Amino acid sequence: MIDKNRTREGGGVHGMRVLGRRGVSGVSLALLAAVALGIAARTDGHAFRGAGPARTCASVQGQVARPAAVPAAVLPPETVLGSVERMDPGITIVRGVVGQSFQDAVDFFVRLPAAGYRLSDGDAEATEAESRFAGRGLSGKWKVNGIVGCPGAVRLALYVKPD
Repeated sequence: MIDKNRTREGGGVHGMRVLGRRGVSGVSLALLAAVALGIAARTDGHAFRGAGPARTCASVQGQVARPAAVPAAVLPPETVLGSVERMDPGITIVRGVVGQSFQDAVDFFVRLPAAGYRLSDGDAEATEAESRFAGRGLSGKWKVNGIVGCPGAVRLALYVKPD
């Protein structure tokens, strides 16, 4: 006699199927992705709100003004700076968020030679790119990282020092 409250194929009880390894893996991956997106979407700091649409998935812990040591020409449009650190001898480090796609942010930096800067020692991967630059009396390095679940913004770290 067949018990209608049990299903043999899934080993479930009361008509419910018990997930096999593949099902558990799928549910686990979905849960992990949801947690990662939740972390990326946190806006406990200042959410980026540039000239384009609001990027609520990107935030900085506090907004700071661009220091005089960092020329505007080396910061992409729609950049919100979250921190400034001054180190000896004359090194200034800024970190923030750029309200552009990863590719657009990289393209901005690749065009720095048109603004009078030379690029050197560059490296790029799928969601990270960096290069040293020099010109106009200073040298430095920029680095952009994609933000998980936030295709319209990237994290920026940049340092400059006078030559």
